[in-house]
Amino acid sequence: MNCEKLLRPDSITVVGATDRAGSFGESAARQALKSAVPGGVYFVNPSRAELFGQPCYASLSDVPHVSDCVVVCTPRDAILPILEQAVGLGVGAAVVYASGFSEEHSAEGEALERKMAELSHKFDFPILGPNCGGLLNNEDKISLWGLTTDFDMQTRAGGIAVIAQSGYIAQNMVNTPFFNISYAISTGNGNCTTLEDFLDAVIDDSRVLVAAVYLEGVKDAEKLGQALARAALAKKPVVVLKSGKSSKGAKAAASHTGNLAGSARVYDAVFKKFGVIEVDSIEEFICAAQMFSVLAGNFPYPATFAGLNLSGGENTLCADLSEKHCVELPDFSPETISEIKKYIPGFATAGNPLDGTTSLFSKIENIVNVIHAVDRDKNVGGIIFGVNVREKITGGPPKAITDAVLAARGQGCKKPIFLVGTQETTKGLEIRSLLESNGIVLTSCGEIGYSVLGKLAKFMAFEPEKSSLSLAVADAPHTGAPKALNEYESKQEIARYGLPVFKQYAARTQSDLEFILKEVKYPLVMKIFSPDIPHKTEAGGIKLNIRSEGEAIVAFHDILKSCAAFNPNARLDGVLVNEMVPAGVEIIIGVTNDSQFGLHLLVGLGGVFVEIFKDVVLYPCPINKDEAHAMLRGLKSFELLNGFRGKPLADVDALVDVMVKVSEYAAQNKNTLKELDLNPLFVYEKGKGVVVVDALVVKSCK
Repeated sequence: MNCEKLLRPDSITVVGATDRAGSFGESAARQALKSAVPGGVYFVNPSRAELFGQPCYASLSDVPHVSDCVVVCTPRDAILPILEQAVGLGVGAAVVYASGFSEEHSAEGEALERKMAELSHKFDFPILGPNCGGLLNNEDKISLWGLTTDFDMQTRAGGIAVIAQSGYIAQNMVNTPFFNISYAISTGNGNCTTLEDFLDAVIDDSRVLVAAVYLEGVKDAEKLGQALARAALAKKPVVVLKSGKSSKGAKAAASHTGNLAGSARVYDAVFKKFGVIEVDSIEEFICAAQMFSVLAGNFPYPATFAGLNLSGGENTLCADLSEKHCVELPDFSPETISEIKKYIPGFATAGNPLDGTTSLFSKIENIVNVIHAVDRDKNVGGIIFGVNVREKITGGPPKAITDAVLAARGQGCKKPIFLVGTQETTKGLEIRSLLESNGIVLTSCGEIGYSVLGKLAKFMAFEPEKSSLSLAVADAPHTGAPKALNEYESKQEIARYGLPVFKQYAARTQSDLEFILKEVKYPLVMKIFSPDIPHKTEAGGIKLNIRSEGEAIVAFHDILKSCAAFNPNARLDGVLVNEMVPAGVEIIIGVTNDSQFGLHLLVGLGGVFVEIFKDVVLYPCPINKDEAHAMLRGLKSFELLNGFRGKPLADVDALVDVMVKVSEYAAQNKNTLKELDLNPLFVYEKGKGVVVVDALVVKSCK
């Protein structure tokens, strides 16, 4: 959907404009008049001749100019005819504030919104809403905002594109006076023009330094992925506050993978793949987005920090919180240590973090010199000052620090500087504006400040060129009933894609078994193969270490009897026979199909332990070798592959190769594959490869 005429209309018509205090019609009319639109602002109200010094027209067709955008402030039932009329007249876009549509889950409201969405998509007619707060474009000075606000487009700084699936959250951001807003978009129900459409539209705007997204749900995962990929490649931060991540999971999943992949895991995996900065609260949301807008691309290179503090207590908190939130404090270079020692008391230690004592912070010149020393240190990318900044600073160390950082910046200090207090920092404008206009970040206090710095470091560590930056989403939803292939069929399926599977034999009768036993070498493993018994152990469907023909025949009948008793309705296709393979490190590789984000690869500690320890990593398909290695390093059990306690190194490269092939198989079969489990897969010593011991493929039938 092309959002240009919503974001930057040449002219605006407000239908339902009024001066009734507190109404959408009044707010929208007043806001529209603030807009810098060369084509003008027009009002439609059949009961008024004039409003706010503007003439009113009886209907949309009476307006002497066809506007790019119509803002509809009427009751719900009048909206669809107005939109149909607007399309017929050649209007390019619309904003609908009214509620009473799909959010109420009534048949009438849902039907009206479906018709609205059909109109929007048929005529490429973007509609913001319904049930939204409107749109602000602070860069081009366009206000289609319907909620009460004193937002001043003449004085408010830009940099952040706020896109929110909550009018309250969007309004909160708009009314936070220090928040640097380029765009504020309250998407409402988002079934006509989606959150993904708006994100797609702002990512390429060079005036947008960071996108801040409040996300409840996704309408178009593929478009979201494409927008996030462009942001990642441009190194443009996307901060997301995702609500509603909890899930009861896939109850009907046949595989281990399906049971282990819940909504929260999927969102976390998608965000990780695209380098999204995920936050957990409104405070973090504001702090992170504002930080990125103030930095304006002046990120810490390397992603390491120097902590400069007033006291031993604050210094200890700095060290503790840095470690907790992965904020790296490297050792200073010998040159830096030597220089710092000139400006701190003899009893102080020139370490990182630095307890400069109040003696250092009582002299502006000394602080400036320490800043310059750290600025020259190649081990350090950014500078953290522990200081409680208030709106009015009359003296003492806080004033000395703020004066010093401003002086150092004026003298050529290039590295980003962050002020992090132990108590609530100022939300006021005077000192904040002075600091931020010089690229100095004033974070939230303590825990949240360091958490956001940790997220900055993580963002800096993300390397988009090592990510596949794509999703394997089905062309249409999987609506058919799932069909599980038995193990024999599953192994045949994956073997066609080059996965390592030992030769297997299918015995449907005792005669089949007796013939097979002439071809194989003992010891053997025998397993039920049935689409209705995916987990064989609990059904008594596996016999190991079979060493003779007699044992094999007994095992054959025992397996069939036990499985028939376990599930009398199960289809028993026979018993698989293959030679015992040497034991290795047991790993599970699986694929699960999320209804929104498509196919995801799962890897973890396998065998019977997968459900107990749940040591798994989930990641969207397809993946490349860099991503596969990163997934393995994310496992708590990775040391089992990495020579734990003197054991040989495992063949990680062979395992990675299988992971990539499985993800490619999944992506190529995205329209039919529902689940896949390779569990266990044995990983042998380095150079000796891997082998799939058991396999389950579940497809979606049309």
